[in-house]
Amino acid sequence: MTVWWVGRRDAALVRIAERMVFFGGEPVEDPGAAELADALAALAGEYLTSARGEAVRRAGVLLEEAAGELRRADRFRGTLLPVVLRHMRRAETVLDEAGGCLGLELGLGLRGAVAPSAGDAAVGRGEGAAG
Repeated sequence: MTVWWVGRRDAALVRIAERMVFFGGEPVEDPGAAELADALAALAGEYLTSARGEAVRRAGVLLEEAAGELRRADRFRGTLLPVVLRHMRRAETVLDEAGGCLGLELGLGLRGAVAPSAGDAAVGRGEGAAG
């Protein structure tokens, strides 16, 4: 059963890393929860100080919340994998909410979505295939 939980955790880390890249983070191979939390916290700082509007700052608050969820997941470091996975799912949900602040649907996939750094934050809706 542990292998099943590890696979779910690893898949969640990859999905979170993909969402983070969408928000302007650097691509990460074989990401860890703490590494992603630090990167999301740095992104949150940029979004919170942005002059591009209230929606971008709200997204920054949510990026900060997702980073907190990943830090909580990292505290368990694989000892309580169901709890770790719950925090990671919450981080994914919060990142999707942050995309919603920008008028995007990240949960459906990232292909075709316009990243906030690529133009006006209020433009575009994600058009990726379910994946």
